[in-house]
Amino acid sequence: MRSILEMPAPIEKTANRLPVGRAPLLAFVSDAATEKVLRECLTQLSLANGMIVRGGIAKAIETLGAERSPDILIVDISGIDLPISQVDVLAEVCEPGVTVIAIGNRNEIGLYRDLLQAGVTDYIVKPLTSQLIARALNHGTGPREAGAIQKKLGTMVALIGARGGVGTTTIAVNLAWHLANRQSRRVALIDLDLQNGDCALALNIKPTPGLREALVNPTRIDSTLLERVMTPVGHHLFVLSSEEPLHEDLEITTEAIDTLVGALREQFHYVIVDVPRIPATVYRRALDIADFRIIVGDQTLRSVRDIVRLREVLGEGDGKQRNGFVVNRYGEGGRHAVTLQEMHHVLGLQPRTVIPFLPSVLAAATNGTRVAVARRSKFTDGIAALVLELSGRSPERRRWWGLAR
Repeated sequence: MRSILEMPAPIEKTANRLPVGRAPLLAFVSDAATEKVLRECLTQLSLANGMIVRGGIAKAIETLGAERSPDILIVDISGIDLPISQVDVLAEVCEPGVTVIAIGNRNEIGLYRDLLQAGVTDYIVKPLTSQLIARALNHGTGPREAGAIQKKLGTMVALIGARGGVGTTTIAVNLAWHLANRQSRRVALIDLDLQNGDCALALNIKPTPGLREALVNPTRIDSTLLERVMTPVGHHLFVLSSEEPLHEDLEITTEAIDTLVGALREQFHYVIVDVPRIPATVYRRALDIADFRIIVGDQTLRSVRDIVRLREVLGEGDGKQRNGFVVNRYGEGGRHAVTLQEMHHVLGLQPRTVIPFLPSVLAAATNGTRVAVARRSKFTDGIAALVLELSGRSPERRRWWGLAR
């Protein structure tokens, strides 16, 4: 098979929408006069392909919650009572790396400073002129200090099992699917077990050699390569998973992990990594750079012992990193299982969430075309609780008859 780096087209055709590049510029304005001036300026700056939409910042929040963010975003905050709060909401839905320019009708130095602190790159007071807009666009794309929204990076979540068979891959897959489909986040799911990983199998997709090619050739990693090697699952979830021959020795460096994760964090809200339970430097590196490190265990004595050992490897974390553990398959061992109280006595902390043992729910998902979290169940409630811990955002409210979609 030819290297994926040499292939002129995607690996395989798929019915799902392939990831596309960001639009160069997208503007949301509240009135016709602003739209006219802005359109004239974009034409003069050879940005005539930039899109202008009527609706202001509220429309921007609604649109970008479902679609890809542009490289440059212009939002109109005229007439908004709490513009800083709206900008904070906008920052939540924007992808990493977006330059945000605000326009409005309030000429206040305090508002200007608050907007910059909230992450906006520049603020223009109406009436607009082509010169003002051109200057703001040049500042937004030039060497000037980037705004907080533009500098924002996606959150990396690394999951590792205390022992084999506790359901780490199941948690990782369903967590990624929930973030992508219930919170409309752009999510990258990486299965670092290149020879025995099951993320692709759990999502009923074909693994590709793209992950190995990216890790073996880290200098080639960029947005173009990632678009070609990642497999889309719906509109918001993209998977990197391989199935390499068992007899091959894979040589992966910690620098390759850093490069891959760094590139993904610039394009996705979340990077979910299923880390194999192998005591190797490259896999420890994936845990070291994660924002959240989650140990998945069950109610067995062996699991409790190995959670203690893994906590020693991870350390206590700091303000930038958070550790936690999840109890999966709760209730499977019956009265012979280690109780939650006993686990707390040994570990000295409570689990982030407790996910019950529901073999019928998981078996139905395995035999069907949807993941388990796509349907209402106590398993879904457990994953939703974990999502709330990670994102601080409740899932979008949906009517009960739409949950299975």
